[in-house]
Amino acid sequence: MSRVDALFANPAGLWAALLAAPLILLFLLRHRPVRRRVPAIVLWQGAAQMQVATSPFQRLRRSLSLLLLLLALAALVLALAGLRIPGASSRATPLVLVVDITASMQAAVPGGTRLDTARARALETLNAAGNAPVTVLAWDGNLRPASPPASDVARARAGIEALAAVDYGASDGALARALRKLVESDPARRVVLVSDHAPGTLEPPIVFVPAAGAQPNTGFVAAALTEVSARRHELFFGLEHFGPQGVTVAVRIERVTPDGAELLDARDVALRPGTRAAVTVPVRDPGLYRAVLRTPDALALDDTAWVRFARLPVQDVAFVGRPPEPLARAVRAIEAGSGTVRLVESPGPDSMVVFCEGAGLEPRLPAVYLLPAAAPPQTVPGDAAAAAEAPARPARHPLWRGAGVPDIRVPRVVPVSTPRLLTPLLEAGPGPALALARRPDESRLDDLLVCFPLTDEAAGFASRLAFVIFWENWFESGRALRDALPRGAFSTRDSAEILALSGRGAFEYRLRGAENAQGARPGDGLRLENAGLYEFSGLAECDPPLLGVSLLDAEESDLWRAPPPEYDAGAVAAQLAALDTAGESGDLDLRPYLALLAAALVLAEWFLFRRRFPVIAPPQRPRPASGGRHTTKVRA
Repeated sequence: MSRVDALFANPAGLWAALLAAPLILLFLLRHRPVRRRVPAIVLWQGAAQMQVATSPFQRLRRSLSLLLLLLALAALVLALAGLRIPGASSRATPLVLVVDITASMQAAVPGGTRLDTARARALETLNAAGNAPVTVLAWDGNLRPASPPASDVARARAGIEALAAVDYGASDGALARALRKLVESDPARRVVLVSDHAPGTLEPPIVFVPAAGAQPNTGFVAAALTEVSARRHELFFGLEHFGPQGVTVAVRIERVTPDGAELLDARDVALRPGTRAAVTVPVRDPGLYRAVLRTPDALALDDTAWVRFARLPVQDVAFVGRPPEPLARAVRAIEAGSGTVRLVESPGPDSMVVFCEGAGLEPRLPAVYLLPAAAPPQTVPGDAAAAAEAPARPARHPLWRGAGVPDIRVPRVVPVSTPRLLTPLLEAGPGPALALARRPDESRLDDLLVCFPLTDEAAGFASRLAFVIFWENWFESGRALRDALPRGAFSTRDSAEILALSGRGAFEYRLRGAENAQGARPGDGLRLENAGLYEFSGLAECDPPLLGVSLLDAEESDLWRAPPPEYDAGAVAAQLAALDTAGESGDLDLRPYLALLAAALVLAEWFLFRRRFPVIAPPQRPRPASGGRHTTKVRA
């Protein structure tokens, strides 16, 4: 670092010193009144000529006004350049203040919420930190800056006062890892966590400041929609109580309509600590259902849970060409069993097409391509290679849900060459036997590539129940694509994405009660971080166009954790003082003092100039008549 950079925070500000030239020029050009006594009027002309002949630079002699303004300009220039004295001030060890703002901080306590308590104790910690540079971070699953890094106390205080709790939670493990990274990145600074609980054992230089004590609480921690069959559905809500003893709570389940809410069920539920209770209700009509906890408790955010039930249509399945017999048997079994699919003669706009030969255009919904007789565009099949020597390896994917880990052996595998993104589902021999191929358009749909012959020779798959389960899951995923909004329960931790299908365009959504709607397009990630009811417009396929967002987080609802230690402001101050061992020498910033000096000099120049040359001349006293011989007596 050069000498100039060490003295000035912003050396470019020195260019402002060039303003001295126009200031001096103004003093040369301005006309000032001159008071001169002459014994006779006839001598005034000579005095005026002497004044004109005087050099203009002589006007600068003994000019106190110009001197004051030049000094003020110099002080202002040095302030703009950030004049400082290196190493002239000593500061305490830097402090990083982490304030928890997750959903549990909304819990009510005497006098406000847990976050209100956290703010007050964070400000007390700030006062005990001395003159240390402070960085305020908010924890909501990620460490987010709430003040400028290494800022002064005033900015840190403003950042703390502006904190607001969010509607979602975060794991204790993630918080502990984030705190360790803070310490590892700079071991010389002190880290203070202000939260309603400590994420495990914290060691110096981390200081824990408790924001509240343990409180009993009851909340919904799970919700789901169970499809027993194509015509039978059930709502599931999971309730849990966190406290020292059991309670009985009142639960009300409603169906939300544009005009209000219809009561579906009401019951009392007995809860025991540490045991999750299930509330199940059969439903028949599509809609948005809400479970409400009628018994008030500490945290109101988890007293409501939403489940969206949109009836999925029976999925049309069409074969192009002659299907393999195992696949035809599987589709007939699904059609006769669950009734979720229906075989049709020719593909329609909402059919899931199985190409057994040829390819043609890509349909609206994901399609199946049986290689090598049928291949999607931009995909070239190779020659089949033997793969029966080793068992196939199923990948972890939702399409295998319920099928277990079958012992599959496929006879041959057809390798493929494609620029598309492939996601293997079943590895066998020289390549994937089953794979998902990402479409190159904006729809982000995945077609299914079957790269081995679907015959009874595929032991453990084509002749077993896993084969039927896999295909039912595949067709079920196609049915779900036709409803843009997610079915079942949706949490503030989740992200929603509306896939692009033909006929879907831009849409809008807003939280009920909010003034402004937000616009989005299919393919955008929607992070719905506020719990409540969202209304969508522009999605014609959605019935209903509503989505309820819940907390559904057992860690955030558990306010009865291991009780934190009692808060002692003196003990916290002593811990901070014990960790303030290294300290640091800082630069003495002269900018505020120089700015005050410049203002004082300008005021002094203005005062002196106005006193010497007032804008309004003072009234003059009358003088006696010339000669002074004649006087007039005035009677009182």
